[in-house]
Amino acid sequence: MLSYFMGCIDEYELWGLKLNVKKTKCMAIGDTSRDLQLEDRRGIISHINEYTYLWVRITKDGNHEPQINERINRGRAAITKQNSIFWDREVTLETKTRIYHAVVKSAITYAAETWCLKAKSVAKLNSTETDFWRRSARISRKDKIRNTIIKQEMNVTRSLLDDI
Repeated sequence: MLSYFMGCIDEYELWGLKLNVKKTKCMAIGDTSRDLQLEDRRGIISHINEYTYLWVRITKDGNHEPQINERINRGRAAITKQNSIFWDREVTLETKTRIYHAVVKSAITYAAETWCLKAKSVAKLNSTETDFWRRSARISRKDKIRNTIIKQEMNVTRSLLDDI
């Protein structure tokens, strides 16, 4: 990694640019954490364990679980805030579906293309999606109606996981 940084610094200097070592940080996924001592006393680049880029948290060990859980919680919060709309008989299925795609699904799937899904995360995503469709169908969990039947009644053709 040191040779990469030194190559970048040399290239920047050819263009008349200077790397601000105080603001520069590095992270290597799966690597041991250590600061980089640059050659020719140019400074030390600090090593970090996680950073956020475009609202996506990236960790040293490559774990996406905290980010996925945060996205699921945002989707659940969106569902909860719209609960009265989903239980309303006057709101059409088409409107509820549009709300789902515009608010709930977009809140959950932001940056999902970078996720490595585990079985636990898949179950949480399915549970959140089913919660939405169950509320939209005005069916309580106490009614003990299977999720597949609810999705058929709500004309769900693609699941949330299909889009991820």
